[in-house]
Amino acid sequence: MAEDLIFLDRPPLLFKIDKFMMRHRIRGAWRLFESLKRRGYFEKKVIRYEIARGISAHIPIYRPERRWDRYDLLHYEPELIELLVREAEASDAPLTIIDCGADLGLVSMLLTARLKRALRVIAFEPSEDEISLLRKNIGGLPVASEVIQAAVGDYTGRGELRRPEYDAYNQARYVEPAADGSFEVRTLDSLGLAEQDLLIKIDVEGGEKAVIRGAKKTIANAHRVIVATEAHPLVAARTGIDPISVLGELAAIRPFRFIVCETGQTNLDLSRPFFEQLPEKFSNINVVAVSI
Repeated sequence: MAEDLIFLDRPPLLFKIDKFMMRHRIRGAWRLFESLKRRGYFEKKVIRYEIARGISAHIPIYRPERRWDRYDLLHYEPELIELLVREAEASDAPLTIIDCGADLGLVSMLLTARLKRALRVIAFEPSEDEISLLRKNIGGLPVASEVIQAAVGDYTGRGELRRPEYDAYNQARYVEPAADGSFEVRTLDSLGLAEQDLLIKIDVEGGEKAVIRGAKKTIANAHRVIVATEAHPLVAARTGIDPISVLGELAAIRPFRFIVCETGQTNLDLSRPFFEQLPEKFSNINVVAVSI
């Protein structure tokens, strides 16, 4: 499909107008949006946005969950990005970013734009739908980079993406082992990374424990390591895995301190259910683990 896409260096005028109206809650914004969608206005369009000098993101606005403009990109997961940058800046050593479930690579791009010590990015993404734009995005970074079309887990083999009943978007798909699967599944330990500073982002829709189990040597041997994981109530219900057990998996490898991005909590009890410890209900939470 990549050869059929229409690449633009600036967003179409009506798209810009509609995003402005939505952001400022101007009446008629959704009516305009639906009209544009019916007329195929977004079809095949990929917009290039510069998010920092020398770093550009290519965004497929033909997909409803990706109708982003530059403002959306610069304010993507702000609590997570700010916390990762702050913790990463506590060291001056060269940093390797490992992006598990990279999607379009936006987290890696935002971090690379902010962290001068980031010298390498390794991005994993199994989906054929994302891989061509991910390669375009990550390949344009001003650091050494590698895109691997594979899922990350605790075994070496093949896998297949499945879609949960509660979410129709591609980002919600999760990996199941499949002997004849359409993509490779690898462990982070298979990378054979020497002792160094690592920042590992894990966004794998319920497969976080498997990623960590397949990265025990990498995490244990890293000079300093930061791990970012997601905690989603619907994913926890589907898998039966409480996010607190994911943090326990990390704590069994080496000592960590844990920070809940959206609340600032640092006093998580690894013996209690995760969501019971939050002051309010959230649809999605990010937790950052920092080795100590």
